Amino acid sequence: MDIKNKRIIKPKEIFDLVQYELNINNLASKTRTREFTQARFIYFVLARKFCRYASLTAIGKEVNRDHATVINGLKKFDTEAKYDPYMYDIYDKISNLLDENYIPPGRNEKFDLTFERILKRIETLEKQLNKITND
Repeated sequence: MDIKNKRIIKPKEIFDLVQYELNINNLASKTRTREFTQARFIYFVLARKFCRYASLTAIGKEVNRDHATVINGLKKFDTEAKYDPYMYDIYDKISNLLDENYIPPGRNEKFDLTFERILKRIETLEKQLNKITND
């Protein structure tokens, strides 16, 4: 994966993408219509996935909500999307765009160098070396 042209995304950028994709003027408004609540749910799930370093409070701050509202929105996303599959379509579209243009969240398994993994690898190599020298 070439990450030279990629960067880490911030909750504000995901907020802007959701607003743009759904053609919503102010996602942070206090409006509780289905259109706005579902858009916020999509934002919460995307921000949680792609901004692992951001706290729930920071994610909620973009839409003038607290961390408890973010937790509630994360729980309700799948339930709402069952009845309105369009939510999954929007989520997938934005998620694919983020995968292409930003550094993916989490660690790459190849670069996971914990002390335990290194010790296990050394033990495996020692066993292989002993087997070769004993033959």
